Amino acid sequence: MTRSETVEARLIPAPLLKEVRSRFAHVEACPFSGKRIFLDSASGSLRLKTVLEAAQRELLLPDQFNRLTLGSKHCVAVKQQGEEDVRLFLGAKSGVIVPSKSSTEGLFRLIRHATAHYPGNNVVATMLDHPCTYDGTRLAAETYGKQWRVAPLNPATGFIDPATLLALVDQDTSVLAFIHGSNITGALMDAEGIVRAARKINENICIIVDGVQYSPHAPIDVEAIGADAYLFGGYKTYTRRGISFAHLSQRFSVIPHDKVSGKAANEWAVGSQDQFDYATWSIVTDYLKWFGAHFTESSDSRDRIVAAMLAMEAHEAVLLERLLNGTKAQKGLRQMDHVQVYGVPEDLSNRCCLVPFSIKGTDTADSVTSYMDRGIFVNNRKSVMSKHMLDGLGAGAGIVRLSAAHYTTPEEIDAFLEVTESMA
Repeated sequence: MTRSETVEARLIPAPLLKEVRSRFAHVEACPFSGKRIFLDSASGSLRLKTVLEAAQRELLLPDQFNRLTLGSKHCVAVKQQGEEDVRLFLGAKSGVIVPSKSSTEGLFRLIRHATAHYPGNNVVATMLDHPCTYDGTRLAAETYGKQWRVAPLNPATGFIDPATLLALVDQDTSVLAFIHGSNITGALMDAEGIVRAARKINENICIIVDGVQYSPHAPIDVEAIGADAYLFGGYKTYTRRGISFAHLSQRFSVIPHDKVSGKAANEWAVGSQDQFDYATWSIVTDYLKWFGAHFTESSDSRDRIVAAMLAMEAHEAVLLERLLNGTKAQKGLRQMDHVQVYGVPEDLSNRCCLVPFSIKGTDTADSVTSYMDRGIFVNNRKSVMSKHMLDGLGAGAGIVRLSAAHYTTPEEIDAFLEVTESMA
């Protein structure tokens, strides 16, 4: 799904943005270091305060699923509502919802089972992929004796060129796995277009999409995308670590996979679950419906969620433009000679507000420390987990990463730019 041409870049109205920020914890101050501006949402978003209320209510209950107690019936009801809320968020009208303890665990597992089951002699991934997909496809290909093909990253745009990726897909491709939104460049890939084109080449191919970084920034419609698996994580989408969800197509859901023999053919949950996992996602869904109601007159829950995500996408588009090109009163990153921006072209469509850059002549860790000393939280990436992405981007020495969200204000972007300019 690409950014709609009808999505007009616009900021969330200031009174509503203030109310939005009031619903999140630690918006303007870190409990350890004090007052700060939070610009590290790609590492993990701010959390909704109401998640804590769900924790207090659910975690103290000793009941579990499939018992005869009233508490057990409550747990089942919470899980059912949580699954329905995942479906609403993803636009899923068919298929199966699968929980995992982390997105990384979930993607490794899905890729492994897909590679084992689907016929073909090669597996395709991209240089933009998170390590769980990049290394997951590599390990699966090695395990099952298949060729591993990797589409290169375009360092000028921060994208994987669709034509370059699709050139690696053929009639013998078993699995295609790729990232929907990059946690290094901010590029939002055209998942729907890539899936459609790949199926024209090989209608039997299994396609897995990593939506973890994409999910907080724009609407998702898994029915339109048409992948066999689409996965996202809670910790980047306003709730907590320790839970992710995947949507599986009906045909994928019944392939051989890890499960005990007494379970249904499309059951993927392994071991005991906690209804808290589902309750926390319902908290996010309730928030999105509340927020989206400010942008649509529809009372339909899905319509409100889509309206919420479109408003977030539009708000971030303004922030990204401001961040890179500045204002009349403040230079943007592109106007600062001491700043190197990586993989961001002039065309800013189909991007979230995430920018990789460096302060020339300065180690990225030192730059991040300097920002923290001035009350701004950003992140640096130069670990082994990011090496393949950074090498493809031409930033092997590492990057500083700024990542905003819909709760970020334009004033916070201006404050960041002012500090960055002072680093010259």
